[in-house]
Formats: sequence, structure tokens, C-alpha cells
Amino acid sequence: MSRLFGPIRQSGIIVPSLDKALDYWTGVLRIGPFFRMNHVELDYFRYRGQQSDVNLSIALANSGDMQIELIEQHNDVPSPYFDFLSEHGPGLQHYSVWSENYDSDMQRFADEGVKILAEGQISGGSRFAYFQGGDDAQPVMEIADLTSTTAELFKMIRDAAEGWDGSDPVR
Repeated sequence: MSRLFGPIRQSGIIVPSLDKALDYWTGVLRIGPFFRMNHVELDYFRYRGQQSDVNLSIALANSGDMQIELIEQHNDVPSPYFDFLSEHGPGLQHYSVWSENYDSDMQRFADEGVKILAEGQISGGSRFAYFQGGDDAQPVMEIADLTSTTAELFKMIRDAAEGWDGSDPVR
């Protein structure tokens, strides 16, 4: 567990094709079911302090307590996802921690000197922020605001994975 951020709950993986990634994760690795969200609506998204109209689709599943997030960016606007894919190809871009005290955690991180790389809010939902990582292709850290709605969604995804028999792999 990170002494600064707390327990890691999610691994975020950038993929060039969500369809192909889902085939691999569900068919080869047999992890699922994945819950897909196409063209996620965001109230706002800022990257390096500038507004960015990023167009993303994501899919979420659990393997035990670890949530897997697959992310495909559909446009070429500046974002941590686009830059990662352009510079490194597909792969692990971030780890995520979930916060029940988002504002106080953000203040604590600022007090520790952690720099924000990107931040946004799911339309009508939870906020999230990515923190500046090293320049050596190490994953960045994300914090997600664990609202009651988000907690219910994440619990449903985890529960679905527990007894998954391989049917209906993408929902």
C-alpha cells in the first residue's frame, strides 16, 4: 500500500482498440465480465492545465479486488492517454486509488507537493485526477472520488466477476 495515496484499487491500461482488448481479456485471460461505457461524457477534463475535449470509451472488470480499466481514446486531442499511447504504445498507464474524502485528500497531496497532470469529472458523477509521474514511463497515480453511486457501481462490477462463468463477457 502506498503510504501517500493508500491502497491501489485499479490498473488503467491504454489500448488502441477496445474491441480487440476485450476479446483478449475475456477470451484469452478469461477475466470478466467487462462493463463497457462508450464515449464517456465528461463535465470537464483538463490536461496540463488546459481544457481538452477528450473522447474516451472504457471498460471495467475485476480480477479479485483489483479493478481493470481498459481505455481507448477516439480522438487525437492532448491527454495523458493520447500521449502515453503515442510515446509508449499500449500498456499500463496508471494505478488508481479511491477516496471517500476527495477534497481533503487533494489538499493533502498538494501539501505534499504532488503535481496534477490531468483532472476531470464524469458527467454528473465523480471527480478524478492524475498526478504527474516520472519521465521514465512509470505509471501515473490517479485518485477517484468514491461517491455512493460510484461505490455501488464498483461493487456491482466486483460481484459480477466473482461468480462469472464466461457468459455475456461484455455488458
